[in-house]
Amino acid sequence: MNRDFDQGLNDIHAAGQAFKLNVYSPYYGGVVGFDITVTEVVELLDDETIRSSDVLNEEGNGYTAVENLYLKFKPVENVNIRAGRMVIMTPLLNDMQSRLSAPSTQAISADATFGELGLYGFYSNEASRNNSQDFGKYRANGEDYEIASVGGSYKFSNGLKTQIQYAVADDYLKQTFINLTHETKLSDYDVMLDLIFMHGEDDGALYGSDYDSNLTSLTARFSKGNLAYTVNYQTVGGDDGYNIQWGGQDDSQFYTWGAVQLLDFNADDEQSLQFRVDYDVPSVPGLHLMARHTEAWDIDSGAITDGERRETNLDAKYTVQSGKAKDLSLHLRVAHVDGDSAVIPEITDIRLILDYPLSLL
Repeated sequence: MNRDFDQGLNDIHAAGQAFKLNVYSPYYGGVVGFDITVTEVVELLDDETIRSSDVLNEEGNGYTAVENLYLKFKPVENVNIRAGRMVIMTPLLNDMQSRLSAPSTQAISADATFGELGLYGFYSNEASRNNSQDFGKYRANGEDYEIASVGGSYKFSNGLKTQIQYAVADDYLKQTFINLTHETKLSDYDVMLDLIFMHGEDDGALYGSDYDSNLTSLTARFSKGNLAYTVNYQTVGGDDGYNIQWGGQDDSQFYTWGAVQLLDFNADDEQSLQFRVDYDVPSVPGLHLMARHTEAWDIDSGAITDGERRETNLDAKYTVQSGKAKDLSLHLRVAHVDGDSAVIPEITDIRLILDYPLSLL
């Protein structure tokens, strides 16, 4: 990672190599098993910047992270239960891997499927960051708390998909996520229409102040052959910018089209409009190109009203399709951010990611 701040802040230059081991056991007796994921991160380059933008640990060194270490139970065919430390992927609490290791959550979780209906829930008391081997409590203002959540999804016969999730940390924060997605055809185009609504508010004094915010995201995606065009509009309402994270060690990220490489466009009263083009190069199988620009306005930040900011992204990923190096991928991500200096510094962010999955069995 090479992150260049053009307004006097310290630049970030860091590189690391991760070795990840995944072990998935069968269900012994058809009922119980275990999964383990361990990642060893080795320092290749670091300029001793704080947290190295999460490529390395906070001291700029390598580390060992246990991402998964849990027992899994299947009491009946359509029900799965996990207990231990795990990578959780839900809209309101998730462990997206945006660096060399994924964050992790200590929890008891369950999911069940009944035809087109899916249900899930979890209870969590600790988490780790995406550059740390240490688990810590969810904590604010000197107090610890736990997070509980329930959610579900359903796919209708007409192509409409719905997902709803509610999560709460007692005396701290509660959030609701609602998603409607519809897929259809328009002439020769495959069309996806997506609506996301999120609402968050404080659940007591631990948050530190009255907090109330909502985020709405509207997306249309048109795909034909090797090309896809996406337009997204996102707006933040209520009294504050939208905060998805739960405090303490939590590293949850947004499940929205408006969350791009550096910015989430979630500031108070912020509106943003995004245009995106994806292209699978037919003459080079495995090569995917993406260009995206997001423009934002109406930002309230401190003494600033009607602030502006923008982010442009260029992305190229090549995955080897055959031979001994099959599935090896090289991914280049470039982002440039600028806007009102009181809202955001000017940033150029370059990331180069080499990934190779190897199956031992």
